[in-house]
Amino acid sequence: MKKLCVLFTTSHSDTLGNAGRLEMVNYLSQNFDTTILTNRKAFIQERFPHCAVIGYESQKNRYLPVIADILESRKIAKCVKQIQSEFVFMIVDTAPVALWLKQPVFQYVHQYGQRSEYRSGFCRKKVRNIIGRINHAFIFKGLKKSKATFVVSRPIIEILKNKGLQHLVHTPHGVELEKFRNPFVTDMHEPLRKLRAQGCFLVTYTGWVTENRGFQLMLDSIRQAVGQDEKIVLVIAGADNHYSQRITAYAQKHDLSQNILDLGVIDAKLIPGILHYSDVCLSFLDDVPAYRISPPQKVVEYFAAGKPVLCNKIASHEWLVDHGKNGYILAPNPVDVGKAIWRLKNDKNLYDVMADNAFQAAKKYDIDLIYGNMVNVIEKCLDEA
Repeated sequence: MKKLCVLFTTSHSDTLGNAGRLEMVNYLSQNFDTTILTNRKAFIQERFPHCAVIGYESQKNRYLPVIADILESRKIAKCVKQIQSEFVFMIVDTAPVALWLKQPVFQYVHQYGQRSEYRSGFCRKKVRNIIGRINHAFIFKGLKKSKATFVVSRPIIEILKNKGLQHLVHTPHGVELEKFRNPFVTDMHEPLRKLRAQGCFLVTYTGWVTENRGFQLMLDSIRQAVGQDEKIVLVIAGADNHYSQRITAYAQKHDLSQNILDLGVIDAKLIPGILHYSDVCLSFLDDVPAYRISPPQKVVEYFAAGKPVLCNKIASHEWLVDHGKNGYILAPNPVDVGKAIWRLKNDKNLYDVMADNAFQAAKKYDIDLIYGNMVNVIEKCLDEA
């Protein structure tokens, strides 16, 4: 097997925010002799016991952001060289490291653009923009060194092409269908099983809970839906302590404590089981640059579990959800969302058709099809080198 070095860095040691990229690394590790270089050694070592894992400590100076990033990239490159792999795989955030490497490099771009509307003062915003432009310049230079760059969406490919990048391969989110069809179920899933046994209709959101991912809309929508049918329950998996407190306060204020189940921050391996007991799933995103062109992986996972999706109208949702067939693309207001939930609960024929259509849509994102193509591209590039 060819020797691969994977560079995997993350700001948080959890699987919820890193699930997709961890799945990709796992797939690569099954096809290549893999060593993982990471700033979260214990976290990665636990999840990849079959791989060699080498840790390094980040010591960036936050008062010198650009210089610190360059020095950090050079430091990481030295660590990669010591591994003596035949090629390197990395995520776009660490693209500048490629500038100091001689091995063939392959990279993955899973998102692009601003993910929130900054509300800081003019001077701070100006400084942030300048630093951002410099960092982007180094990222693009690093990406240009790739033998192939795998990109999650075609609009991002067009942006990168206009920046002068070549060898771009469309690589949407992959999902292991079997994991969602026959999920891992534990005692943690018991409350959901009981709710279903009681005849409740479970409306589920999985992923990080934030303001720009429809937090308030979800709560207000379930309040509307419960006003029509008290057997509807909102399940939220991914709320940290701050948002859990807000969920509890909202539920108490509006007498919804029996209609909202907050599971907190969970391990990603529990998501298939949660979706197994769910009926429909939610994905709401603010209309900001990154979300317009970076499709959410959660929707693909919802489909893999055979669940219709309710989402708001934004380009990245429209690529995935076929309105009226495997979900509904709705105006971001709680009345419309609440009505859609009630409709799917009370029309079994409609629900069954949508659920089957959802699973059929997921087949396009089968992990062996998506990441299998990635492996084929890498092997072809290496053989041609």
